[in-house]
Amino acid sequence: MLTQFADRLMRLMPPQLPALKSGVLVMIRRVWLALLLLVVAIQLAGLGFVLFDTYRIDPALRAIGLELKFDDDTRPVVTSLRADLISAGARPGDLIVSVAGRRYAPDVSALTLARAIMAVPGDVVTLGLLKPEGREILIQARRSAHMPNGDARNPIPLAVRMAVRLLFTLLCSISLLGSSFVMLYRRPGDPEALLLGLSFLGIAASVDPPLLMWMSIGVDWMIDVLTGLWWPMLVIALAAFPDGRFTPRGLRCSIVFAPLLGVVLMLNYLNETASLLLGVGVPLLLLVAQRIRYRRLQPGGERQQIKWAALGFAMGLLLVGASLAMSLAAFDQWPATIRGIWLLGTVCLFNLGFAIMPLGLLVSLIRYRLWDVDQVISRSVAYTVVTSGIVLLWTLLSDLAKHLVAAVMGPGNAMLGLGLGAIVAAGVFLPAQRAMLHWSKRRFNPSSIDLERLPARLLLWRDRCDAPEVAARVLDVAMRALHASSGAVFGRTPTGHSLLARRCRNAEDAAPVAWLSPDGARDRGGYVLHLEDEDGLAGWLILMPRDDGSPLPKSERRTLSTAAGPIAQALRIASQARGKGLIPRHIAEELRDRLDRLEQDRPRPA
Repeated sequence: MLTQFADRLMRLMPPQLPALKSGVLVMIRRVWLALLLLVVAIQLAGLGFVLFDTYRIDPALRAIGLELKFDDDTRPVVTSLRADLISAGARPGDLIVSVAGRRYAPDVSALTLARAIMAVPGDVVTLGLLKPEGREILIQARRSAHMPNGDARNPIPLAVRMAVRLLFTLLCSISLLGSSFVMLYRRPGDPEALLLGLSFLGIAASVDPPLLMWMSIGVDWMIDVLTGLWWPMLVIALAAFPDGRFTPRGLRCSIVFAPLLGVVLMLNYLNETASLLLGVGVPLLLLVAQRIRYRRLQPGGERQQIKWAALGFAMGLLLVGASLAMSLAAFDQWPATIRGIWLLGTVCLFNLGFAIMPLGLLVSLIRYRLWDVDQVISRSVAYTVVTSGIVLLWTLLSDLAKHLVAAVMGPGNAMLGLGLGAIVAAGVFLPAQRAMLHWSKRRFNPSSIDLERLPARLLLWRDRCDAPEVAARVLDVAMRALHASSGAVFGRTPTGHSLLARRCRNAEDAAPVAWLSPDGARDRGGYVLHLEDEDGLAGWLILMPRDDGSPLPKSERRTLSTAAGPIAQALRIASQARGKGLIPRHIAEELRDRLDRLEQDRPRPA
């Protein structure tokens, strides 16, 4: 019964995103552009508020010995109190309900309280504090920059903190807004691009720097509303990625359930942990579901699209999830140095996650540099594993060496163990990096390994194959590694050149074309490698640009150029053997073995 009901429900839902009619495209572009300009204005307003909060509000509050933070209900509460305020009865977590005799509601905005405190004349500010148990007290806070706080100030200089924060904020804003603009410009009629572009605008309007502005002016509900709008659009777009079709069929239900879950997130029915699991877990599950589509596809552009989207979105979600998990830590009781680094790292990871997330989807949708994803994945995995492993190794070795040095040379020399651990970790870094890069290439980008092994394989091919076969095998390796759209190998002749091998990815390119010569290929942007060794020029290897128009990667071209000499030598040896009518070595060895066996089996005379 349930299976039949689910099957009927799936049939009622559209199998793909509806196409946008040409009549509404102009209106969609105008609305999209208007929303983009609106979000840019919100971003600039948020940036201005962050600067105002950092250089005007925070100094004014620290002058009276307190700071304002937000509790779980986004109400402004006092924290980082001075010793004289603590002795007067103030405690972290108290609510300010009056300033200089003027009453305020407990849920008043932080900006209103800050302006009221800044507007009080004189050196004494009378504050009414509401305790968590409901009791209210009055304290007098003196404006003084010389009275010490109960907590040490953040040891990281303010200029450094702001520079780092604004750098990551700028990366996040450029990535989100730029991705939305590129999708508007390149794919205005694509429903997939429309959902992703609008979701990126919603994210940009609800993260740092507008995030602090919404909370401080008392409209934190805007964050929930924006999240309830962009999250369902992102989920539906991921379910139909990359061609607008829902595969597997069960993902069609995202059209119904994604908006419902968006309403749940908007109304804050769940606690912070459940909201985190829902907001991050559902998109990650959709990425896992893309594996089903991936395995059904033949190697090609659509597979690369899924790889790019999975790479960018997975890395972005993991960083955002890590930053949200870090924000739940009980860091209020930590030392000032560790707390300052922790808070700054939380903000940076949050912004970096949302900066990385749209980039993979953007590359996937505009189909530019699709074939570079294998190289990016292999290097990312290698550097991540090596870096985390070296940090862990340095930590363990430093701690061990510190105890050994302290036991042998005395406690005063214990810090020498940090240096010893660093030396050992530095010595391990390069070998570990090379080994990890080789493993990641073999696992995620095996065609690059084939290209690196090409000179060694030529030693075998030149003795077993004729020149056209050697050229064909070289061209196969080069096209797999560089993902060129087509290619050819020419041999040098006394009268010019002769075609030895040719390959095309598309059947339409199989007909004779104008680029089928070294000069013609160079004029049309092709990559021409001169196959030359000590004996001179033996021919040319030609690779035409990729189908997506992206250039061939420099690292693979460099590797291929190092094999130019061995290729030339192999072509020359294979051509000479064919011209002289020589028997290939493997055939000669096989004939020799057969003759030896015949000699041994022949009966001897009596």
